[in-house]
Amino acid sequence: MFEELENTLTKILDKLNNQEIMLQMVLSSLTTSKQVASFLGVSTRTIELWVKNGTLIRDTHYYRNEKNRLVFVPNAILEYKKNPKKATKKTKEKKALKEVVHIVHPTAKKFINGLQ
Repeated sequence: MFEELENTLTKILDKLNNQEIMLQMVLSSLTTSKQVASFLGVSTRTIELWVKNGTLIRDTHYYRNEKNRLVFVPNAILEYKKNPKKATKKTKEKKALKEVVHIVHPTAKKFINGLQ
């Protein structure tokens, strides 16, 4: 009985080690916008927007190399995929502004829409 349990545990450990190796291979390739976009299931344009609006945070999710190119941090991208942020500060501000637009005078509404 113990021998069978030991064999089962050995098989589980082998499979776990294989999964860890595969994960390391995947994570090591998550450094470009294209790779990150594919991993997160979004377009590269979405990644650019997330960098611009602060959804992906500089020096947390990415950094800029000596050529000023974006380089993503694989572990941070994996964490982001597990726990994406709900909304950035700018997104919340835009939503609040849209709510205000609904209750103001039509002329003021046109002016505010022009600011967005």
